Amino acid sequence: MNRRGFVKCGLQTIAAGLVVRAQRANAVSETALPEPGQEEPNRAGRSPFYDYDLLKWLYIGWENDHPKSWTFMGGGVAPGLGDLIQYTVTVDGATYTPDEFALDRKSRIKWYLRDGYLPCPISQWMAGTFRVEIQHFANRVLADHLTAVYSRVRVTGTGLVPKVVRLNVSSRPDIEIPLSGECTGQSNTDMYFDISVNPGDSVTRDFVAFAAGSPVDPAVLKSAGGFDSNYEAMAKYWNGRMAGLAEPISLPVAGMVEMYKSIQITTWENMVKNGEDYEIHAAPRNPFNNDNYDQPFSHDAPNYVDQYMREGDFDIAKRMLASKYFKASNSTTWRGREATDPIYEDTLGKYLIPYAEYLRCTGDLAYFTVSVREELKKAVRNIHALRSFNDKEHYGLMKKSQDFENWADDGDYLLCDNWSALHGLQAYQHICRRLGEMDEAEWAAKEMVDLNDSVNRALSQTSARRHIDYYEGGFDDVTLERYGDSDYSWVPYSGALSTFPWGAYLKGFDLGGFWKEKFDDSIRHALEVRDRKGIPEGSWGTWWGQVTYGTAYNCSAGLQCLYSDAYRTEVVKNLEFQLENQCAPYNWSEAFEYKGRDAWVGMYVPPVSYGNLDSWGASFTKQALLQMCASVKIDGTVIIGRGIPDYWLEPGNVVEWANVNVNEGRRISFRIASGRSTIELRIWGDVRNGDVLFNLPAFKGNIAAANAGTVNSEEGIVTLSPTTDSVSVTLRHPPETKRKGNDRVKGPGGRIETLYPHSS
Repeated sequence: MNRRGFVKCGLQTIAAGLVVRAQRANAVSETALPEPGQEEPNRAGRSPFYDYDLLKWLYIGWENDHPKSWTFMGGGVAPGLGDLIQYTVTVDGATYTPDEFALDRKSRIKWYLRDGYLPCPISQWMAGTFRVEIQHFANRVLADHLTAVYSRVRVTGTGLVPKVVRLNVSSRPDIEIPLSGECTGQSNTDMYFDISVNPGDSVTRDFVAFAAGSPVDPAVLKSAGGFDSNYEAMAKYWNGRMAGLAEPISLPVAGMVEMYKSIQITTWENMVKNGEDYEIHAAPRNPFNNDNYDQPFSHDAPNYVDQYMREGDFDIAKRMLASKYFKASNSTTWRGREATDPIYEDTLGKYLIPYAEYLRCTGDLAYFTVSVREELKKAVRNIHALRSFNDKEHYGLMKKSQDFENWADDGDYLLCDNWSALHGLQAYQHICRRLGEMDEAEWAAKEMVDLNDSVNRALSQTSARRHIDYYEGGFDDVTLERYGDSDYSWVPYSGALSTFPWGAYLKGFDLGGFWKEKFDDSIRHALEVRDRKGIPEGSWGTWWGQVTYGTAYNCSAGLQCLYSDAYRTEVVKNLEFQLENQCAPYNWSEAFEYKGRDAWVGMYVPPVSYGNLDSWGASFTKQALLQMCASVKIDGTVIIGRGIPDYWLEPGNVVEWANVNVNEGRRISFRIASGRSTIELRIWGDVRNGDVLFNLPAFKGNIAAANAGTVNSEEGIVTLSPTTDSVSVTLRHPPETKRKGNDRVKGPGGRIETLYPHSS
């Protein structure tokens, strides 16, 4: 669903497929959104040279600046979200343009990132016998004075005879400033370059345009250097930002390392400095001005910060915690239907989580000043204040509120709100214990037990009333009926929003009851519904019935399945699904539909007008990839390999990570290498302050011997002491490395190739 604020009538009519636009959507141009029933080729923007797909764009920008810039599938660019600049090629009187609406557009137009992950999209298409390659990137220049967009058009001759090629550019030279070669001719709206190209040769023309910051004269902007030097500076900056943070070095699935690194940069690109606040925006404004995500959202922020802490990006995370928009979410008051950023109730529990993650990673007790402690104390008391104690049937549950699944006056009591509160209480208890505030720790423990009992009682009653052996994400029937025709996995997404139970377990949560006993049954039910409705493997469906295929939040749902022995490898299926189903290179919309094998998956427009790439969901994808390989508990225990499937263990395959934050300021790197019947783990870096649990699913009931550590074959765990840095585990039976289904093919060295590689 559109999580930003559907009005009440839209929610009430969802079963009939009638959805109103969000109140806060910006004005939409007449050409931006087609009428219901129109085909995708009509979702086009008009421009001087050719129509382009408004729903296929990728943004580029710089950390903390605003606005960002759009780039499009065929190579168009809108620096600073301004006028669109396009490039076409004329040969022998015929002008060639990229067809962004062709049924086989994914093969006609190659669209990928340079060096696999850097924010420099490349569009490649043919103009007769000439290959056209267009690339763009943003760089901060002139002593951090402004952001410029650098563009390069390369024309390569693949024919047998030399020709004069005309490169057409839909911009004046004082806007798209030539950096190489003078234009042959120009008008008030465009310019062109006549270029001689010999067979097998390539000729380039480079440009620069102002995007954000303080404008300067074209001559001054040209003085900031050329395309190559600025690309080198841009790459050095982003690679330097990643250095020292947790990152994958080698994974068995082609493109997955690049996916992680690209998402890392994407979240940084969405940072905006607003006064003294460092805001993270969900995305820049989209090209057809619907549902503006170019702003921070309190519901998203804790999850970004939590992941930044986990990766070791502490400075940016602490700046976000200090921001006004983050602190404003520590409230019991939904600020009205007209609010630009309403309070979602599951936000309160999540508010506490990044603080506990920071303390785990750093041991920095000094950060928790009196004022910070008071903020955290206020948050847990707000959790208590939002519990319902006047309703016998729902006694003790978190009250109804505006949330993903309902509005306050006609919705349900929701599992995600209660799970989030439990996670937040556990985080607070851990912080208080570390700070020596034992009275507060005891208060949190009692509150947590009481809320856990309330959840178990209500779930048990609801399941008994419905005569089912599982539970759903709501305790009543209003929202369940609303979602009756939807392709929506309610319990997995409740876990996604709350980062429960796996996230809470890592922080020491050890309570159980009905929710725990029926967790596997509830996941099983979600998967059965998925299969019955024809949702593809690896997807949990989406938010609304009209959108059936996938969502940006897919991996956050599977991440919580790490709590389950039976379903812990669902998360890798989610990751592979995202890798193969991109709306734009390493970007995903809130919801997307399958558009055919030779097309990028599509954003869905009327009757549900999505159309927003979403960095919040992408950040969850990154978190899921890290935690399925390495998760760390508050006591220092490091769990390695819990979500790694057997088919990743093809002989010769390697899983390697660097700079994983364990506890108290320590970092480790590790490498898992697969043989036919042996799996080796090597660890290097700091001495850990907890054991390592080497916990591959392939180990369960299948360990013949290990040359180090303590073996529990029944559970499939080899426990290594803090000073043991390597182990070789011999299996009774080789793991089943053949991927079920026909959606993966093995590449060189056993690597799993995707059907839709990230570059040509």
